[in-house]
Amino acid sequence: MANFKTQIQDIIGSFDDDVAINQFLTDGAKELINMMPPELKEKCTAETTLNNSSTTMDMDGVGEVLYVNRLSADSGGSRIPCRKVLSMYGELSNDSNSLYKASVTDPVYWILSSGDTAILNVIPTPTANQTAIVYHVAYPSITGSDDSAIANFPDELEYLVVLYATIKVAERQFIEEEDTELYPPIITTLKQDYIHGLQNSGLIERPKQERNR
Repeated sequence: MANFKTQIQDIIGSFDDDVAINQFLTDGAKELINMMPPELKEKCTAETTLNNSSTTMDMDGVGEVLYVNRLSADSGGSRIPCRKVLSMYGELSNDSNSLYKASVTDPVYWILSSGDTAILNVIPTPTANQTAIVYHVAYPSITGSDDSAIANFPDELEYLVVLYATIKVAERQFIEEEDTELYPPIITTLKQDYIHGLQNSGLIERPKQERNR
């Protein structure tokens, strides 16, 4: 299959700003992931392991956390699902007298935002032998001239990423060339195709009048 840049050019014509194409594709994939139901987001999942050297996780640039588990012993343990607690109760998970007290058989996690930083914490604190694994949505970074597929992304939705990027390219060309006759109908058609693709994929609902037909 042709790379994404070629696919875009096959639709809209020559456009050689690779930086813009890469950004449009990456933005399109992120938009689609944020629309996905849980069963599709699972196809966009990555793992981040927490241990003695990285006991917490910086959430900057990371998508939704699906779940977290933690190993319950240095050897022969099980991976125990972590309960999510509100950040206001997070510190109480270390308090032996608290209802929120965590243990290796009942671990917890919470996300605390401070300023522009959000940090995921797991208690008991992960160690070299008792690691925690965070399963979270990962947003891909796409290179249009190299990539013809997107890792950790539903194959059936890749064409919508191309459509999204093509719309952005056409809008950019319209601004730069100021061709009021050529680009508006092209952009309108591409947007209609994109909306129909979202509807057919179940990412957005069809208008009520269409559902009743």
